[in-house]
Amino acid sequence: MDLKKIKITKQAKICLSLLIAIIMLLFIIIILYNDKFYPNTSIGGIDVSNMTLSEAKNAVQTDLKNHVLVIKGRNNAKYELRGADIDLNANYEKQVEDCFKKTHGLFSFYKIISGEDFDVNFDVSYNKEAFKNNLSQSFLITGDNYTITAPVDAHVEYDKVAKSGKIIKEKQGNQLDQDKFYSYVEKSIQQLKTKVNLDKANVYLKPKYVQTDKEVLNELSQYNNYLCRWVRFDMGEKHYEKISPKEIKDWIVIGDDASVSIDQEKMAQWVEKFCLKYKTVGKTRKFKSHTGEVLEVSGGDYGWQIDYSQTVDQVYKALTENNTQSDVDAYVKNKSNTNKKKLLKKLEPIYKNKAYKMNFENPTEDYNTQTYSEVDISEQMVYVFQNGQVVYSAKCVTGLPSDATRSTKTGCWYIKDKKLEYTLTGADYTTPTKYWVRITWTGTGYHYMNRSDWDKWSPELYKTRGSHGCVNLQLEDVKNIYNLVSMRDMVFIHD
Repeated sequence: MDLKKIKITKQAKICLSLLIAIIMLLFIIIILYNDKFYPNTSIGGIDVSNMTLSEAKNAVQTDLKNHVLVIKGRNNAKYELRGADIDLNANYEKQVEDCFKKTHGLFSFYKIISGEDFDVNFDVSYNKEAFKNNLSQSFLITGDNYTITAPVDAHVEYDKVAKSGKIIKEKQGNQLDQDKFYSYVEKSIQQLKTKVNLDKANVYLKPKYVQTDKEVLNELSQYNNYLCRWVRFDMGEKHYEKISPKEIKDWIVIGDDASVSIDQEKMAQWVEKFCLKYKTVGKTRKFKSHTGEVLEVSGGDYGWQIDYSQTVDQVYKALTENNTQSDVDAYVKNKSNTNKKKLLKKLEPIYKNKAYKMNFENPTEDYNTQTYSEVDISEQMVYVFQNGQVVYSAKCVTGLPSDATRSTKTGCWYIKDKKLEYTLTGADYTTPTKYWVRITWTGTGYHYMNRSDWDKWSPELYKTRGSHGCVNLQLEDVKNIYNLVSMRDMVFIHD
C-alpha cells in the first residue's frame, strides 16, 4: 500500500491540530505551575492559589498567627476568639508538602479548571488554660452587657380572660451548656474554622418540656380539674362561705416534673381565716347581770368553734377529688351557671364547739339571752336566769384567789355535764358529792359541799377558806340549781 496516496480528510486535520494544541497547552501549564499550586486551591480553608510551596507554607503560618474564630450566638451575640490569645500553633509543613505533591500528581492538571480544596486537619496546638479562661470570661458566659436568660419550660398558667388554665409556650433562652460549648469551640479551633453559629450547634440549655409534650397536656388537664370547682359551706340562714377558682388559682403548684398539686399550707391559711371568722369562743360578751346592769365578760370556752384540723382535711378532699373531665371541659368552653353548678361541692362546717345560735350581725350574742346563770365572785352569789329574770339565787364559796391552782377562773362557760352523785378528786383529796354540774373541763362546777363554816359565811370567806376552784353550794341550793339549769346553758363567772 502506498502511503503517499492516502488522503487525509479535513476533519482529521482539525482533530489532529486540536490534539497538538492541547498537548502543547498542557506542557505550558506543567511548565508554568511546575513549582506552584493551581488556581482556586485551598488547604484547610486557607487560599494557596498560584503559590509556591514556600509561599503556601508562609500563608498557612500567617493565617495561624492572625487566625480569628468568629462565634455567633443568640440575640445577635458575636464574639471573636483570637489565635494569638491562646498561643495557637500547628504542625503544617508535611500536610502542605503532601498537598503540593497531590497537586502535581499524574493527571492532576485538570484541576486547573475546577480547583481543589484539600480537607486537611492540621496538628493544631494551643494553650488549653488560656483557651478555657478566655471563653469562661467571655460575655457569652458572664453576661457582661449581654442578658443571659435560662430556658423556660412550657407550662400552664391562669388566664385571667378565659378564667381557666392555658399553656405558655416554652422559651429557649440563651444560657449555654458550658461543657458542650467549650467542646464545640475547641473542635472548631482544631479545624481552624473561622466562623461558627452556636444556634446551629447543640450547645444551649434546652427546656425540659415543650408545649406539645404529653406531660404539658396532662398538666393542663389536671390544672383545670383542680381549678374549675366551687366549694360552698352552708353556715345557716342562707349564709355561705365559698372557695372559688379565684382563691384556688393561688394554691395550685406545678412541679418541675409537670406535676400539679395543691399547696396545703396556703389552703390551710384560708381555712384558718375561715375558722377565726366564725369563732366566738373566748370573745368578750355582754349580759344583763342580776342588778340589771349590762356587764362584759371575756374568756371561757363558750361559743362557736370550727374544727380547724378536720376542716383542712375536708377542704383538701373537696379540692382534690376528681371532677368529671367532661364537666370541666364543658365549663372551660362555656362558663354558664348550668356548667358551674356541676362543679359545686357542698359542705357542712364541722364544729369543735357549738353555741345556742349563730348571730351573723352580732357574733358574740350567740347564747340564750333569756336563760343562763351568773356567778358573782365579789358577792359570792349564784343567780339563775330564766325568761330574762332571776328565778333563783344562792350564796356560794368559790376558789381560793391567793392560789392560782385553786382560784375560780372567770369567763363565759357552759354546762357540760350533770350527775346526781360524783367524786371530786385532786392531788391531795377525794371528796364524794351530790348534784354535780360541770362548768369547765378542768374541774370547776356547781356542787354540794358539807362545809362546817356555812354559818360563818360572808362574801369574804372565800379569800381565806376558798374551794379548789369549784362553786360550793349548800344542799338545798345546789339541788334547786341542778334542776333549773340544762346542758349547754351559758354560765357567766366574773369578779
